[in-house]
Amino acid sequence: MRLTSRWGVLLAAVTLVVLALATAGCGSSDSTTEESVAPSSAGTAAATWTEADLAAIEADPALMALLPEAIKSAGEIKAAADIPYPPWEYFDPPTSKDPAGFDYDISQAIGKKIGITVPFVQTPFDSIILSIKGGKNDMILSAMYDNAERQAEGISFVDYAYDGSAILVKKGNPEGITNLDSLSGKTVAAMTGGTQEMLLRSLNKELKAAGKPEVTVLAPQGQPPCLLAVSGGRAAAYLTDNSVAAFAAQTTNDGNTFEVIRDPAAPQGYEPQIMGIGMAAENTGLIQAVQQALQALIDEGTYQRIVDKYGLLPVESAEVNMGGADATQ
Repeated sequence: MRLTSRWGVLLAAVTLVVLALATAGCGSSDSTTEESVAPSSAGTAAATWTEADLAAIEADPALMALLPEAIKSAGEIKAAADIPYPPWEYFDPPTSKDPAGFDYDISQAIGKKIGITVPFVQTPFDSIILSIKGGKNDMILSAMYDNAERQAEGISFVDYAYDGSAILVKKGNPEGITNLDSLSGKTVAAMTGGTQEMLLRSLNKELKAAGKPEVTVLAPQGQPPCLLAVSGGRAAAYLTDNSVAAFAAQTTNDGNTFEVIRDPAAPQGYEPQIMGIGMAAENTGLIQAVQQALQALIDEGTYQRIVDKYGLLPVESAEVNMGGADATQ
């Protein structure tokens, strides 16, 4: 991942806030409530994408025309996200409710291209699909993998990035973890309802069939408790997105708290998949508007500047439901 030194200040501050909340007994409060989150007027990331760039995007009235009447009448597209999960989404400054990150920036660019506001709504990840299907929110921007199971639940994706899974451990790797198989018999954290939790459940079936001790899966809501479990010794490792693991390892406490296990057999992470902006499959007008808006941002070079800001793996074009055919989770 391409990161800047300024990220270190941000995530170190995030970690301190999380630790303080955990000590007070409310470390997961942000991930267990749903509330609107106000936009941020200033960021702390690299200057490859700025407020001026966002302001320069020209709206396309033809995209607004594609939107369902209910959304046009509301004057907004509500985006569900489970914050914090840097670099995809986080609060900036950490003690505020001002969202930032790749998902937030791409949502605002898409909204500007369509000509509509896109507020972020804090939503626990394990209920995020239900919030879309129930009409509480309109789309998911929360580092979600596009796969066959989620499509079968009635969600369609406009695909916007790639990522895989990686193992994050305490600095120095005291448990001697080398790959997925070496997690046998250990406690491993994974965010509840996420692809990595399902990966661990699948791994346990393989371990059991081979007569090996299974993994004890620790699956709290949200990312902060997972990081705390590893730094505090409750878990030997945290299985998360490759981009998230790299970000945490390189920026927390100047790189002195965590490290990522690099498995030569999985250089891009385990089971690399495409990620997408999720919407109700029957909401075809919104899907078309978001797809065409993202494609316009790709064509204009705007998308690449946002990707470069966060060091993610880009898509070449805006496609729908490309993850369903080869998804394994």
